[in-house]
Amino acid sequence: MSPRNKLSAYMDRIHKVRGAAMNPGDDQTTASVRWNSPNYTTATVKWTSTVSSRLLIEAGYSTNIERYNNLYAEGVEKPYGSAAWLSTARHYDSTFGRKWVAADTVTGQYPDRYNAQGSASYITGTHSIKVGFQDSWGVFNHVSRRNADLYQNYQTINGVLTPNTVTVYNTPVWSAERLGSNLGIYGQDVWTLSRVTFTIGGRWEYVNEGVIGQPAQNGRFGHELAFDDIAMPIWKTFSPRTAAVFNLFGNGKTALRVGYNRYQSAATTTLASLYNPSAVDSRSLPWTDLNTDDIAQGTPGCVFQTAGCEINFASLPANFGIISLANPDPGLKRPYVDQYNVGITHEALRGVSVSAEWFHNLSKNVMLRTNQLRPGTYANGTVTNPSYRPVTVFSPIDGTPVTVYDFANTTASRAVQEIDTNDPNLTQSYNAFEFGFSARLPGGARLFGGAGTDRTVANTCAAAATNPNFLITIGGVNYCDQTNSDIPWRTQFKLAGTYPLPWYGIVVSGSYQGLPGYLLGTQALTAGGAGAPNFTNISGLGSSLTVTSTTRYAVCPGNSASQGCVVGGLVAPGALSTLTVPIVPPGIEQTPRLNQIDFSIGKRFKVGGLRFDPKVDIFNAFNSSAYYSVRTTTFTPSSVANVSAGTYLYPGSILQGRLLRIATVVNW
Repeated sequence: MSPRNKLSAYMDRIHKVRGAAMNPGDDQTTASVRWNSPNYTTATVKWTSTVSSRLLIEAGYSTNIERYNNLYAEGVEKPYGSAAWLSTARHYDSTFGRKWVAADTVTGQYPDRYNAQGSASYITGTHSIKVGFQDSWGVFNHVSRRNADLYQNYQTINGVLTPNTVTVYNTPVWSAERLGSNLGIYGQDVWTLSRVTFTIGGRWEYVNEGVIGQPAQNGRFGHELAFDDIAMPIWKTFSPRTAAVFNLFGNGKTALRVGYNRYQSAATTTLASLYNPSAVDSRSLPWTDLNTDDIAQGTPGCVFQTAGCEINFASLPANFGIISLANPDPGLKRPYVDQYNVGITHEALRGVSVSAEWFHNLSKNVMLRTNQLRPGTYANGTVTNPSYRPVTVFSPIDGTPVTVYDFANTTASRAVQEIDTNDPNLTQSYNAFEFGFSARLPGGARLFGGAGTDRTVANTCAAAATNPNFLITIGGVNYCDQTNSDIPWRTQFKLAGTYPLPWYGIVVSGSYQGLPGYLLGTQALTAGGAGAPNFTNISGLGSSLTVTSTTRYAVCPGNSASQGCVVGGLVAPGALSTLTVPIVPPGIEQTPRLNQIDFSIGKRFKVGGLRFDPKVDIFNAFNSSAYYSVRTTTFTPSSVANVSAGTYLYPGSILQGRLLRIATVVNW
């Protein structure tokens, strides 16, 4: 526009298609997913003005439209309510991790986001000041439907595929949330004073989101009432950003760093989606195929195990699929993390530096969901709650007694009125130690690398007051306090280097990564999609056993027989719900370590005014087949102790095999 003013613009429209997305065990013909993108567009426009040698002003606007569909394979979706629709529910065998007949769901996710931002930077000899704002807004639409409005779940017992449970849904639904504003106003000054450089800043944020009203919607199990727009609690927060770097000896060879920063939880339409009455909801219920037609039959209110009533609705909340089962406390605050760090970097030799750093994170304002209709108390490791009864289940691995809790009666099982609050008794801390080095060696060689080790420990016992299953009681120990779990420190190593050979200008390089195994199961206080809290397994869940009222002991390992275990006897007689029994404390199971080595070789050529940089890369040079996921963490009992009848802990995904890449960059 002028020597000091520049305008840039960009737009990208992508057409994404995936022909058969699937997981290990999925039948490609019927259970794979077709992805497409009716509108996947990003666009930006930015203005930059160099007002003076010290002042820079920037402003911009952008859009991000990422609409996509996940569809059944061709011919799998059936007309709603038809006999074919009822008979083509998704089938899943937890014993072998197999899925067939249909994929999970037909869904459309349409997040539209618009952004505006601006900033001004002013630089002097001792100060570097920047102030600005960022704001985003938009609507997130969702559609979801599935054959039969449920999943049919099985176990293979003694070679026979046996109906076990169903997962019922309130589909078909359309739902939407609106982000009115996610505004952040920030300021920062990097100030150099003698041998110390201070970073002093802060960010004030305003988040306003809500649920868009929808008409009445009806399905097999859900009958959502019409409702108007619903406003969420407005969050106004301030996050400090501070750091200091000290030139320790005044010679520029040793730098000591300290910092304290606060980071708020992600906020888009996440909060509103938790309380949208038309959001997709589900419940796992026991199922017995009385007429052996392999079609789960029944409607809420029917008498279980009578003609046409194969699903036990005793634990289905009375308001399921009618209104939102949870609501936020009007004073609900935004969760955040306080991060502290201390580090040092030292030039040990000319061209060689080493560093060490400690990070410590504390989670605050953790959200807790409590059921107001099932009140209870937690004190000294014990829960008192009349809505539940303890059930002792003996682990199929070693016979250890595990305490889980079933509903005391059908009145308690159907009573659901949940409210989300902040609980200061829920805690989580993260510690990490990092060590690194960088070296410029003779002959033009460069070498750098390091190691890092970290661990996260939580205490979620207070959450068990209205749901005693959060205690995770194995062998009499409450593993909701993860200091009891012996959670391991997870350490990784990385090393990389380049070396110009003395022949023909050839440069070789390589790298090594030694990574800890991937954690299995669900970790405590983890967030789900888009940062949504996980209220289902707030204390985490590792390997587990699924138990219904018809589950029987196949074996009594250890000394469990002397404690009441009987081979062929019912595990949980009269159970009203599907019990998820933890058999290993959460947070301790992981896949084996992953080791990968990559190599590269390249050389530069010049031909006239052209410059060629050809390169050959070999990734995973030794063709490691280390795995980083498993088929299932659900144990299926067999007649042999500690031996699962299914694919328990079988590898699910492995590293990509050795890959050769040949490429060149041409400059002129």
